[in-house]
Parts: sequence; structure tokens; C-alpha cells
Amino acid sequence: MTTLQADTSHESRLTFHSTLPYPLSIETLVREYASYIQRLTLTILDDGCTSPLEAQAEADDATQDTFLAASRALATFRGDASLKTWLTTIAVNQCRGRLRKRKSRQRLQKIISHLQSAISNAPPTPEESALEADTHRRLWAAVDTLDEKHRLPVVMRYVHELPIPEIAAALGLPEGTIHSRLNHARARLKEELVGIHGNS
Repeated sequence: MTTLQADTSHESRLTFHSTLPYPLSIETLVREYASYIQRLTLTILDDGCTSPLEAQAEADDATQDTFLAASRALATFRGDASLKTWLTTIAVNQCRGRLRKRKSRQRLQKIISHLQSAISNAPPTPEESALEADTHRRLWAAVDTLDEKHRLPVVMRYVHELPIPEIAAALGLPEGTIHSRLNHARARLKEELVGIHGNS
């Protein structure tokens, strides 16, 4: 696993901002947000990886690159968004660059679980539970058809439970667009669920 390391000749320099009550350094960002960024990048980049080790290694690299990019841009942080939102934007952009280099083949099981909960509030019956394996298979196929612009909001909303305003800020989109893309993704998956249970 890649270990985050700061270049003390550059990254340890403190940056003061009128919007923050404390001096900001890359070490502060790593200490406060490394775990969150690691989880976020792993969630996004697990798609298409052949093994958990491959996904973890790619997420480690993306996390490292996120904080390196943040260190270079630290002096430009103006406090218009929260530090978490600012770092999320950088991390998402890092992941997007990696996703463009390979074709998506699979999606996170966790995404499916969260989306199933969002689609239906009713607990599954024993018969429905018996169809879980096929349901997951069909849903994975459905999520595989979603393009990046719909998948990223899904990951950020249902896996990391980020609020809509934070997702919008991170992706540089209006909140209405985020709502629209989430609705589109839910509708696609709901159709898949109806098809599964309607044919059972």
C-alpha cells in the first residue's frame, strides 16, 4: 500500500487564509482527510479492477496524487467551498483521469445495496431474498450501462452519503443537474428491478 508522504521542502509551508482560524498545511489536510479520500477513490476506482489488491493499489495512487495536487494548489485555496469539498473535487478529477484509460466492466456491490434501499422501502420477502443473486447480477448489468456522469453522483450520494450541495460543488454542476442525474440512475435501476420481479 502506498504511504502518503509530504515533501517538507515544499508542502509543509503554512498557508494562512482569512476564512480559516488556523494556518493550513498539506500535513493538516492529510491528517484530517486522508481516510475519506482513500475511501472515495477506492469506491470510484474499484470499477473494472480484476482484484481487490489492484483496486487498492490504484486508489492509493489516486489518493497520493490528490494530496500532491492539493499541495501545489494550496496557496490558491480561497475558502469559497469547504476543504472537504475542495479535496473531493481534486480526488474526483484524479479518478476521472484514470477511468478514461480503461473501460468499465463492473460496479461496486455496495452501490447496489444502497440503490436497492433507495428504490424500495419495503423489506424483502423470503421469496424476494431467494432472488437476490439474480437481482444483483441484473442490477450490475444495469449499472454497467450508466455513463460516468450518472455513476459519479450515484457513488458520491449513496455510498459516501454526501449532501447534494457538496456533490454539486465538487463536480462543478448545478444542484438541479445532480438531482436529475440521480433520478435518471434510479429510474434505470428501478426498471431493472421491476423486470426482474415481474418475470419471476
